[in-house]
Amino acid sequence: MDVRIETHPNPPVAGMSEVVVIVTGPHGRPIHDLIISLRGNEAMPWVQTIQDGYMGAYRRAVDIGSGETVILQVRLQRGEVQKILLFPLKLATD
Repeated sequence: MDVRIETHPNPPVAGMSEVVVIVTGPHGRPIHDLIISLRGNEAMPWVQTIQDGYMGAYRRAVDIGSGETVILQVRLQRGEVQKILLFPLKLATD
């Protein structure tokens, strides 16, 4: 499974940014049967993404926090199995 993210805007800004999580499997085929949640840090609640069709894309606006860099947490769930991935993000400066 390959997981990558996109942010809008790019680079992301402190506070709310849209995050798109793109998940593909063997031969680049989209994986569309996941529940994906995001949070900006461990003190923040998880927020569930919305699946964008059956293209393996999941999106949500989320508070990613503030600072020079943040660690976006992405939780993937399929049935009872879950995995948390960490994505460091350098935030835009004014």
